[in-house]
Amino acid sequence: MKLPIYIIVLLIVGLTIGVGVGSMFFPQTITFTQTSIETKTLTERLIEKMTETRTVSIPTTLYSTSTLTIRQTLTLTTTKTTTSISPSFLTITLTKRIYPGETETVLVTDSGSGYKDTRPFTLNETSDLKIIVKIYPTTDLKYVSFHWYLYILELEKWIKDGSINEESGAFEFYAARIPPGNYYVKVLSANCKWEIKVEKIA
Repeated sequence: MKLPIYIIVLLIVGLTIGVGVGSMFFPQTITFTQTSIETKTLTERLIEKMTETRTVSIPTTLYSTSTLTIRQTLTLTTTKTTTSISPSFLTITLTKRIYPGETETVLVTDSGSGYKDTRPFTLNETSDLKIIVKIYPTTDLKYVSFHWYLYILELEKWIKDGSINEESGAFEFYAARIPPGNYYVKVLSANCKWEIKVEKIA
């Protein structure tokens, strides 16, 4: 015998309602067994105690109307080098050549023809000189010439001179204020023989 579908549905609904109502008024004890697996990871931490010292420079700007005086002590190290010089003496010997005159007043006499230098003579002080010349022609007078020069021996420089042309006989020349030193007379002549004498005027 087949039950109609709506009866089956009603039975299922009633059964569901009955179980629900029964469980409310007649509670049951249900035991659950639960297995829990817990995995723990242990990490060992090593804490090292460290002491750190830091020096921090913090710029500070100071505004003040007062006068700041800084006193600084400066130490100077001076190295002094002293050179000791022993006194020494240098001896210089100056040799001055003296050419003495023939007498006190006659410094030099000489003679010749053509070109010639007399021997040197020395003046020890500023002096006036007299130069005496004698000419002896060897040909016609118009060809006769005679010239003398007073030379400083060391400098080879002449300071006084005199000349005679187309004449014969004795002649005098004067050289004033000749300074001390060594001198000689250079003679240039042509067509004559000559004599010369240098005297110091007292």
